[in-house]
Amino acid sequence: MLGKFILLFLVWIGLTNSLDLQELSVGFVLSLGVAYFFGGNETLHLGTVIIKYLKFAPTFIKALIQANIEVAKIVLTPGLPINPGIVKLKTTLKNDYDKLILANAITLTPGTITIDLRGEDIYIHVLNLKTTDKEMLQKEIIDSFEVL
Repeated sequence: MLGKFILLFLVWIGLTNSLDLQELSVGFVLSLGVAYFFGGNETLHLGTVIIKYLKFAPTFIKALIQANIEVAKIVLTPGLPINPGIVKLKTTLKNDYDKLILANAITLTPGTITIDLRGEDIYIHVLNLKTTDKEMLQKEIIDSFEVL
């Protein structure tokens, strides 16, 4: 719980960009409350979490840039040659937090939106399905992000 509190409080300070006593007090109380509520029985090692997500960041940024270029090409092409669809893929991630990060990363990437997350199944709306091969989609969408 302490690791979650510290991480949340540091994020609060970074987002508010203020060291005002009132801002810090509100952030302290909110961070403590969220860390307590979502503390659970699992141990969170702050260093491990930071390293894990720092490894994830370049992968996400690369996918974000590639997806933006792809969507820009679609938008700038007359007739909008798209083939939208919904796919059901599987994740090997076990931690709920990691699954949530994966689902949000997929949604933040232009051209894809996570519709539902049930157990290990992820339902994703894809703007332009280039293939119906489930293994290829699994590799392109899920496996590329599963460095968590």
